Amino acid sequence: MKTLKYILLVFIALFSCIRVSFCDTSNPLLPEREWKMIRQIAVNYNLDEERTWLLAAIRRHENGRPGLEFGIGGPMNSGHRAHRYQDGTKSFYVQGMWAAGTIKRRYKGDLYEFAKRYNPPAPMKWYKGVSSLIKRLKKENNNKLPGVKPAKKKLNL
Repeated sequence: MKTLKYILLVFIALFSCIRVSFCDTSNPLLPEREWKMIRQIAVNYNLDEERTWLLAAIRRHENGRPGLEFGIGGPMNSGHRAHRYQDGTKSFYVQGMWAAGTIKRRYKGDLYEFAKRYNPPAPMKWYKGVSSLIKRLKKENNNKLPGVKPAKKKLNL
């Protein structure tokens, strides 16, 4: 009987954790501050809506600390120019601009082919993660990019 109670408690705890992480709209996948920066980068790089969703999904998937927000440039201290800032704002913009440039040049509508370029060591895992995040981001935002589309502006970095 004790074992059954224990199993039931574990099941309830596990279900609660899953429900919170997938259903809790008070904890969005991307904070409003990051959406504003992503929207600005997308406008500056002339990314269409599909590519803007991709940029946002890459941010969430890579989820790096300042200097690695979009996973650009490999490990920190590799000397890559995308790592020149680590302050959380400039670094976000620099990383985001590198990611946007890669999307603009390399994304041709086939996410798996793009995954082979963006993450060569594990393209299938990256593809599945980013595909899922695009769907989740769209669902969370009712298929509309959040916020107001900003005007182009020069970012002084």
